[in-house]
Amino acid sequence: PIATAPASVRPRGSPKVAAMTEVNATTSSPLLGAIGKIKESALHVFSQRKPMSEILDRTAYQRPGSFSEATGRMSKNMNYFKINYVLFTAAVLAAFILYNPTSLIILSLIGAAWTYVYLVRTEPLKIGDRPISEREKLLGMSGASLLVVFFMSSAGSIIFQAFGVALLCIGAHSAARVPDDLFIDDANSEGGFFSFLQPPRPGITGSVA
Repeated sequence: PIATAPASVRPRGSPKVAAMTEVNATTSSPLLGAIGKIKESALHVFSQRKPMSEILDRTAYQRPGSFSEATGRMSKNMNYFKINYVLFTAAVLAAFILYNPTSLIILSLIGAAWTYVYLVRTEPLKIGDRPISEREKLLGMSGASLLVVFFMSSAGSIIFQAFGVALLCIGAHSAARVPDDLFIDDANSEGGFFSFLQPPRPGITGSVA
């Protein structure tokens, strides 16, 4: 008799099957999909920040000679360092919120409520037997959030204080930082202040890390 080799059997827990299962589980979860999109957008924005060597260059600071010169510097620096200013504002806001645990708990609960309503809950919300439309749901969640933050807790005042400190520091830096020829063309770009929120174009990478 001729011996035959046993047929190869792919193990049930093979890497290919595991990878397909993981992909299916990720795509089937709206929460994981939203987290992935948020992470991708955050990394895209973060990659466009300017190097700290340009921000902290001592030789580039000079007192403006007039109000018009100060506003001209602010206009150019606001456009050029906009990612750094946004990150700085977020850091100041996070520091103020972490320093006030009550505001942190309130904002966390509000964020959890939005996550549940828009990402976790699959069935439509209803008032009695009438389903709530997306517009009504958005208006209701926005109104309830604003009511809790600004009228029923101290979180609103904490947020205003954080933005005030951040804007004061940003205004002082942008007025004292002298724009030079290295980034005048970049600062005068026509993309607008919020152009960094646009998705990256093919073949274009982020700014200096």
